[in-house]
Amino acid sequence: MGTKNIRALVVVPDTAATEETLTSLLRSQGVEVTCVSNAAEAFARIPENAPDLVFSELDQAGDAAWLLNTVRPANGSASLLSVLLLSDESERAAALRLGAHFVLYQPLSLPQVRSVLLATKSLVSRERRRTTRVPIQIPVTLSWQGAENVEGILLDVSETGMDVLISKPVPNFTDLAFRFALPHRLAPVEGCGVVAWSRSTGESGVRFENLSEDAHIALNAWLDSSAPTVSESDATSGVLCKLTDLSLGGCYVESASPFPIGTRLDLILQARGTFAGAGGSVRVLHPAHGMGIEFLAETEQQRAAVESFLDFLVSQPGVAPELRCIPREFAPLTPLPQDESTSDALLDLIRHEAALSQADFLAELQRQRNRSEEATRHESATTATANA
Repeated sequence: MGTKNIRALVVVPDTAATEETLTSLLRSQGVEVTCVSNAAEAFARIPENAPDLVFSELDQAGDAAWLLNTVRPANGSASLLSVLLLSDESERAAALRLGAHFVLYQPLSLPQVRSVLLATKSLVSRERRRTTRVPIQIPVTLSWQGAENVEGILLDVSETGMDVLISKPVPNFTDLAFRFALPHRLAPVEGCGVVAWSRSTGESGVRFENLSEDAHIALNAWLDSSAPTVSESDATSGVLCKLTDLSLGGCYVESASPFPIGTRLDLILQARGTFAGAGGSVRVLHPAHGMGIEFLAETEQQRAAVESFLDFLVSQPGVAPELRCIPREFAPLTPLPQDESTSDALLDLIRHEAALSQADFLAELQRQRNRSEEATRHESATTATANA
């Protein structure tokens, strides 16, 4: 996956050498770079430059914190990503608490920068794919308070909403239900939405609200085959990761380009023809190394599939599973009570990673593996003795 067509805004006020190194590395990867000297200037340039990435240093004056807290709400775009430049790994937790999506350690290197760019390319492509409207003219049935089964025409559709045309305008902010059948799909798409805008001609924009998993899958499958502007390799293939640790509640994966904390993912697990799909949320980010993912048990079927896949791996020692992570969206992480724990040791480690350095986290992860391997050997020995 290439990194061209990414736009970056670099905010490095006092260290010309850092700015020169960073801009050189970014431009070597085909990134369009704009440099500014302070946070206020960066904020003013964002509407004009529409960057995908904003780079700034973690400073004592608080400019980085101000920029992170001001830009995101004002910009309103999930695809604007922030990168903080750090002196060393000890500053990682502070940077992530401020709201940075990525961190880079100085001295900067091409592998570090490329790791961020590859993850950014996948996220930005996915966001553009989510909001790209695909033209289509098919019947749609709408219902809202005071009107049942109103027939209209679906003009275009994306993952996030649709434009429809009916005989009379529908007021803004009206909650409604909809139903339509996509070409070459057996199951209709049904769900709820809210009118985002409306014109006197009868044309309305509808924002989807809480689509069911079945509707989400059906719509995505059709968009994957019909969206003309974003390639499948960029938007839907995601990132292939090395799955190193797996439980019913989550997993840890090694990846040179991990996604930011809060990224919601579609996960596809595969091993020797056995598949499982699940939703997940990134809770742990280790730059250029890996990420910890908590599974989102959106349906009982997904949880059962993960459990079945885990049982299969236990029965097939030595099998190396494959995991593909496809970014879906950003979402705030659910706050957890500090003393909350489960019977799932891996999930507990992932949820409470903030208290550990990266080295301590990985060391605890290795201790869990050792205990699991010891338990497996003990169980095998007990079974062999019983069968003797």
